Amino acid sequence: MSVQSAAADVDVDLRQLFASLARNWLRIVLVVLLATGLAFAFASLATRHYKAETQVEIAPRESIYTRPASNNNDTDKPILDEQGVATQVQIISSNEILKQVSQKLGLEKLPEFNEALDMSALSRALVLVGLKSDPMEIPTEERVLKKMHGKLNVYGVEKTRIIAIEFSSEDPKLAAAVPDAIAAAYIAGQGAAKLESNSAAADFLAPEIADLQRQVKDAEAKVAAYRAQSDLLMGGNNSVLATQQLSELSSELSKVRANRAAAEATADGVRRALQNGGSLDAVPEVLSSDLIQRLRERQVELRSNIADLSTTLLGNHPRIRALKSQLSDLDAQIRSEAQKIMKGLLMQAETAKARENQLVADVNTLKAASAQAGEQQVDLDALQRDATAKRQQLELYLTNYREAASRQDRNYLPVDARIASKASVPSEAYFPKV
Repeated sequence: MSVQSAAADVDVDLRQLFASLARNWLRIVLVVLLATGLAFAFASLATRHYKAETQVEIAPRESIYTRPASNNNDTDKPILDEQGVATQVQIISSNEILKQVSQKLGLEKLPEFNEALDMSALSRALVLVGLKSDPMEIPTEERVLKKMHGKLNVYGVEKTRIIAIEFSSEDPKLAAAVPDAIAAAYIAGQGAAKLESNSAAADFLAPEIADLQRQVKDAEAKVAAYRAQSDLLMGGNNSVLATQQLSELSSELSKVRANRAAAEATADGVRRALQNGGSLDAVPEVLSSDLIQRLRERQVELRSNIADLSTTLLGNHPRIRALKSQLSDLDAQIRSEAQKIMKGLLMQAETAKARENQLVADVNTLKAASAQAGEQQVDLDALQRDATAKRQQLELYLTNYREAASRQDRNYLPVDARIASKASVPSEAYFPKV
């Protein structure tokens, strides 16, 4: 086919189209007017439906001054996550909440929710021929709940803690009243759940507290009885007396051994000096003797006199010989006094040795007593830990019981939800749009 013939065909078709429109314009106008009229009539005669929305905020209502002590560290903890919000949405749209609202507003008396109250002739005919189920076969409550679920839309507002409750109805006032009533029933249900939780906690804790009180009394009695039976006496720093005495005796034994060793060493030094004719000046105990100090001073004086006289007299002179004799007597007296000091040191060492032996015996005795006391202390500590744990558990239960009982008695039940925005009575229908 050539391009010219194709263009001719297109020209023929357009001419026929416009010719057809020209011939049938009246029919087309009538059809358009009829369709428009039918649509307007349907919109005018159709039952109007109104929609309203109530918003509920999920937020803590507990004051820091009334919050239970165990929860004071949870202030930054989020109330609900995404799953938690979805759970609350399901609770709000649950049959239990809707039943309460239906009973409160008497929805079962309204044909909009109870179709059996006002069935049209067409509906009755359809029921008779079996083309429609008989609403009377369904319980009234179930019919009302089914209608309510069909008109209800509950959802969580994205990125907020707001839950929106939408409801549609033929009555604009009812469209606003139902979501408000649902929100109120939900909040009341939350309070009732908290009251029930507090009551359940108090009911659970009361017998537990009574049982724990008996256990604490028995545990503390066991501690006292075991302490009396084992004769465990406590010393300073909360330690067993036997252990404390052992520590003190061990310290004293170390000192006595050191003193005995020092006395023996000093006596041995004096003995060697006396036996070998050595100087006693190196022995501090000898030098510290008052008598020896006086004898030493006399020796110095005699040596000075001998030195002075030796310049004028010969060594055999009677005076020099007399002074030398006195000097020799002084040496003998000093050595005699040194021997007395040595004997005193030996006696001191013997006394220390006897004390050491006694302390060793006492320490050995206390070691056995301390070991036994240590074993008994381990058993006693176990009993005390058990009593302390039961006491702490009892105090925790008592605190929780007082908190639960005070909230139950005073009906202080702050719920974690509030109505953020009540529904307004809609002035325009959302269906149909005229």
